[in-house]
Amino acid sequence: MTTTPKVILCTIVLLLFLQKNVQAQIAPLDSLLNKALATDELLPLLIDSAIKYSPEVRRLSNNTVAMKENLSVSKNFIFSALSVSSSYNYGTNFANVNNQTVGGTNNFTTAQTGFYNVGVGFQLPLTHILNRKHLIKNGKAQIDMAASQVDVAIFNVKQDVLRLYQDFKLAVKLLAISAKNKQSANINYTMLEKDFIQGQSTVVQLSSVTEINNKAIIEFETNVIRFQTLYMQIEMYTNTNLSNLIKQVK
Repeated sequence: MTTTPKVILCTIVLLLFLQKNVQAQIAPLDSLLNKALATDELLPLLIDSAIKYSPEVRRLSNNTVAMKENLSVSKNFIFSALSVSSSYNYGTNFANVNNQTVGGTNNFTTAQTGFYNVGVGFQLPLTHILNRKHLIKNGKAQIDMAASQVDVAIFNVKQDVLRLYQDFKLAVKLLAISAKNKQSANINYTMLEKDFIQGQSTVVQLSSVTEINNKAIIEFETNVIRFQTLYMQIEMYTNTNLSNLIKQVK
């Protein structure tokens, strides 16, 4: 099937329209984004947001808090063996009077009195007493381990953000290059298409330029998708609105 110049011209108009739409979506972000990427001031903002949002970091941080609470329980466990008891008694108190009465018998006196009893008890297996210091050391070691796990999780988040950020910077550069290549290929194609209509170029020449133009279009669209994908991945991983974050960069 032979492609007529009219069909080719309609295709060019459609591609130019699509190109303008895509560039219109990206253009407002260009200057701020390029400035942010040039200074790398965006990177620490992304890292801070990612660390705060990271479910793994939050999980391990909460685990560290739980370990500290367990240590407090271990320290206070010894007090569970202590018991305090008290009582109040009221009754008759018999007192022996030393003076002798007639007949050699002793006199007894009675009185109604009340009195308190207070006692402290301590009951704990000896092994618990001897192992208390070891339980405390073990608790501190677990806290150190939990804190180290938090540090590892934060390090992994930083690595992930750095990788996404570097890929994103590369995607921006490749998108800019492919946009220029596409524009250049489109200009060459348009000029040769006019020459072809006027009979000043051959079908072979037009076919060659068409292939170059198509490759430039595919490369550009591929880089647009890569740019958009990384843009959304960064937003999801850091739980931020990237456009708003870019505006914060001075």
